Amino acid sequence: MRKVVLITGASSGLGKEIAKLFQAKDYVLILSGRNEKGFEDFDSPNIEKVIGDITLKETRNKLVDLVRNKYKRLDILINNAGIGLIQPFEENTEEQLDKILEINLKAPILLTQALYDTMKMQQSGTIVIINSTSGKQGYPNHTLYATTKFGLSGFAQSLRQEAKMHNIRVISIHSGGIKTNLYNKLSIKPDLSKYMDPTKVAEIVVYLSETSGLSPDEIVINRITK
Repeated sequence: MRKVVLITGASSGLGKEIAKLFQAKDYVLILSGRNEKGFEDFDSPNIEKVIGDITLKETRNKLVDLVRNKYKRLDILINNAGIGLIQPFEENTEEQLDKILEINLKAPILLTQALYDTMKMQQSGTIVIINSTSGKQGYPNHTLYATTKFGLSGFAQSLRQEAKMHNIRVISIHSGGIKTNLYNKLSIKPDLSKYMDPTKVAEIVVYLSETSGLSPDEIVINRITK
């Protein structure tokens, strides 16, 4: 029986690189993302593509339906979807706060909750949360972004204590800057030439996700700065 992997934010950036690596292995992939064009590289009978906004209940329900009713199992859940926001604190708006909380914090919590019973019934599974070094410490101009990432840290730490009783791993990946299109629309753009290759980070995520017999609670991946 093929193992089932669900990846959010899989149509671009780190999520797409993770999906590519899993595609080369013997897995069933359930991929979620907003960019339909970004899924053109994925064409296999073992791949399900759900196009839509992960903050919408309708999108999450499609993912849950595939897991519960079609495949009846879920081995790896990778909560990767997210957005960035880098700007001075006084420039943040209530609308931006609502949006970043919905995407970066509320959506992964609700999706994980909806799929948690499946893993409990299996008495197995791995939940990977793609966090950030901003979930470990604050940075200038990262107030709202860091707030969501610290929230994810608290969620993961608490869920981990419950999930381990059901043989479910909860792994947080706290990565530094990665060369992705996450930064394209930001008002303050970092120097991406110094950021990490998303494929290399994806290799670490996939290795930890599928390797049994170890359960790292949190992994911090920093880029080398000179």
